[in-house]
Amino acid sequence: MSEERLAVVAIWLASLLVPALLFVVGNTFRSVARTLMQAVVAIGAGWVLTISYVVAAQAIVATSAPEAEVLALFDRDGAPRAFASVFGWVPAAVLVAVVWAARSVVGRFRSRGAGL
Repeated sequence: MSEERLAVVAIWLASLLVPALLFVVGNTFRSVARTLMQAVVAIGAGWVLTISYVVAAQAIVATSAPEAEVLALFDRDGAPRAFASVFGWVPAAVLVAVVWAARSVVGRFRSRGAGL
């Protein structure tokens, strides 16, 4: 795996892991308002990191590709940045929803098992 590819994958993984960690760390899931606020913060951070990922990935590709290929890429397609700006919050929102649902299910099983 090339260094450029490794850097892009690392940024992508960070854009997925950081929102989940922001949502889970320090969240007791007892207060719906606090949990919702942490979800909003995590989704916002995920959105910013997704935009950062697109910008960094394009910059990494631009430094490793020939100049003609880079010009053709940027002349042809500005969609990745626009798409990330509009829909960049969706992966973080799905991740937060999955974590919240999993935490809810685990909490129910624990409370059910504690009564036995």
